[in-house]
Amino acid sequence: MKLFYLPHNLATPSVNRQLTFDVAKGLAVLLMIMIHVLDFYGLDEVRFSTFGNTIKFALGWPAASMFVFIMGVFVGFSTSSTPREEIKRALSLFALGYILNLLRGTIPMWLSIEIGLVTYQDVAPHTPLSELLIGDVFQFAGISLLICSALKHATNKIYIWICAATAIAFLSHTVWDKYTSLSIFDELLKLFVGNEEVGAIFPIFPWAAYPIAGMAFGRFLKRKNDCDAINFTYCLKLGAVCTTLGVLLTLSNPDYHIVTNLRSGPGVVLLMTGIVMLFIFAIHLFVVRFKATYVVSLFAFWGKNVTALYVLQWICIGWGLMLVGLQQLSMLSTLAAMLIVLFACHYLVLPWYNYKSSTKSAPPKPRASIKVKAPA
Repeated sequence: MKLFYLPHNLATPSVNRQLTFDVAKGLAVLLMIMIHVLDFYGLDEVRFSTFGNTIKFALGWPAASMFVFIMGVFVGFSTSSTPREEIKRALSLFALGYILNLLRGTIPMWLSIEIGLVTYQDVAPHTPLSELLIGDVFQFAGISLLICSALKHATNKIYIWICAATAIAFLSHTVWDKYTSLSIFDELLKLFVGNEEVGAIFPIFPWAAYPIAGMAFGRFLKRKNDCDAINFTYCLKLGAVCTTLGVLLTLSNPDYHIVTNLRSGPGVVLLMTGIVMLFIFAIHLFVVRFKATYVVSLFAFWGKNVTALYVLQWICIGWGLMLVGLQQLSMLSTLAAMLIVLFACHYLVLPWYNYKSSTKSAPPKPRASIKVKAPA
């Protein structure tokens, strides 16, 4: 018996470029669920154990980087979308970020305070308002999509896109934590130059370098007509070069290039970009080898529904804190919570998938014909 049911109308995946990136996105969301459950539910001895450190630093950093890099790859693949469509998509993602903040943080925290589960002192310095104003991956994705769209429609020269990503990575240190005296304006500014302490989880500097580099890589693959396993060796070659150069650059000045896992210097950005491409190549080999298996179908299903799964896992985690408390679970309980959240998200996303499938397969309604009575 399979733990995760897959819809019967789910087509057997065929090996192509789309499948590789779908599986990569599915794996990324699995890793992020593990990391988020660990951070919010695990005791200190769990989070800072060998297991916890491995999950957070060995998997957490590449998972988030891969997530936003692949977002850029699909922007690079697309040549038919208009600026209007991309702006609409970007604004939708940006707004979704604050809706998610409300559902996963503000409301459950406010309710917990109101019914006496916690006090304002217990959650300090966080408040329901501060939870609403957090800048997370959807706010970042919305702004990054606007930047990528502007670059894409301004020029088709890939080297200019790479220069833009490089400039963002190298300028980051000079713009971090530069604020004005206007608090309202600073709430927007923190999304570009802030850090985790002020509620900017993925600041544009330096994180926008990943989707822009992904966009350049996606357009490069499209021009090479990369749809088979042989041409995916570009991931291996470019990944090896970026990883090697990233290691050398980082070792030249570790304090400058290694800051935190959410705000890093150009050396680490280059290193993570290389690791992501190597990871994508490894995933493609896995997909080619196990293309007809349940595991590939499952990860591809998660990848195709990655936005819904990401929203659901945060809502489950946020409301689950009312039951188990913040960072109160042992190792075994934390592992169980990871499985429970993943299980809940999978089965909650099925109705959404079925709804999307039904709307796509439904035949268009015929237009009403207007009968004109002939003159007598």
